[in-house]
Amino acid sequence: MSINFSLVLSFFIALLAILNPIGNVPIFLENVNNESNAIQKNLAKLLALTIFVISIFFYYAGQPFLNLFGITIPAFKIAGGILIMGVGMRMLHGKPKFENEGLHTQKDSNNAFREATKKLSNIIVPVAIPIFLGPGAMTTVILYSNQAKGFLTNFFMILALAAVCTIIGAILYLSRWFIKILGINGMQIVTRTMGLILCAIAVQFVINGVDQLIPNLINPEFVHNIKS
Repeated sequence: MSINFSLVLSFFIALLAILNPIGNVPIFLENVNNESNAIQKNLAKLLALTIFVISIFFYYAGQPFLNLFGITIPAFKIAGGILIMGVGMRMLHGKPKFENEGLHTQKDSNNAFREATKKLSNIIVPVAIPIFLGPGAMTTVILYSNQAKGFLTNFFMILALAAVCTIIGAILYLSRWFIKILGINGMQIVTRTMGLILCAIAVQFVINGVDQLIPNLINPEFVHNIKS
């Protein structure tokens, strides 16, 4: 039983780019800057776990959802590519909404984790959905899950998803340190680089979808549909 490591790596990079943890640090901090450091760090861990659980749902239930509405994979690839392109373009031209000043701090509490679990529901929307898991991220998860064939490949895809969510949790955990080190300009550079990668991935999705709809129209060297 073989493992499609190329697909796993592509999924990891695409998901990391579209979830854009460093670029979303300012938005996370805007929603937790009145909390203590301990609560903020626990919220980071809980938010990453929430993103993982929701992503798993779309990974396994996304295809049945498409079937329910009679949507074909080629159509979803093209529509998803256009959607992801929009996300990438916004990342290329977007501006941070956070300024690195005036962060409120307070004395850490021994019940920080308990307090964080109570406050999690307040930031699932809009931070988890739709800031992290917007339509573009959901599209990416569904499209890649459809291409994963075999138990081992799917197992490593879930590991890749877990790795991305771990990175998100770590970055949000250290979010106040990140924005101090990188500054607004540094975060702009990271966000725009991720946006460029995302735009390229979006174009590839459209190419793959068109190739499935109209075979032999596109040079096969530039098509990366998974056949088995």
